Amino acid sequence: MEETPDAVPGGTDDDFACEIREALQDELPQDELPRDRATRFYDRIRNTMAQVLDGFEDFNTRARHPHGFRIAQPARERVFQTPSGRAEFSLAPLPDDVDPGDGRLMLATIRSHDQFNTTIYSNDDRYRGLKGLRTVVFMNEDDMRDRGLREFDLVDITSFSKDGTERTVHGYRAVRYEIPPGCAAGYMPELNVLCGIADFSTQSEQPVTKHLVVEVTPSDEAGHVD
Repeated sequence: MEETPDAVPGGTDDDFACEIREALQDELPQDELPRDRATRFYDRIRNTMAQVLDGFEDFNTRARHPHGFRIAQPARERVFQTPSGRAEFSLAPLPDDVDPGDGRLMLATIRSHDQFNTTIYSNDDRYRGLKGLRTVVFMNEDDMRDRGLREFDLVDITSFSKDGTERTVHGYRAVRYEIPPGCAAGYMPELNVLCGIADFSTQSEQPVTKHLVVEVTPSDEAGHVD
């Protein structure tokens, strides 16, 4: 099979990893991995994955099937790899700050279908039925009505950090979604800017981008951040 590079505008995770490797090649340990740009050919990467990952046999051929292929998921077959052999659930207490306050929402950042971490392959989201749009905030229908918002109205989103600072993005679109009242969601990394430096978990020390207190208000502006 002829190896051809997969082109992704702006570069891919693999592009960046190879560039870092090339820049540090004199400092990294010697190994058997090729260092030239051929390492960016995804066919070669898929062949390596096929050798080491269960369920990825003949990866290149199967990846070219029009409908793709299913990755093995034991739980989907009701095979639970737990001590009991059954599905096991645990309980955790909710934090004491789940109420964002009067007129405010608790916002979580999320990924789209065509996205891996912060690498965005397209502006479509098959999960939520959106195409060509990422500057959105998903809201409960009642919360939209309370704010006088119709679907796809322009809004500003302002966050309130634990350190008292505020951050605002302008010109997002309000999208009706089946989400609990008092909650909202939007895509990362675009909405990561709403997370203040003081907003981090005391356990993991990670940013709490799924626990941001915000206000959503009608807007006539578009596309900038305060």
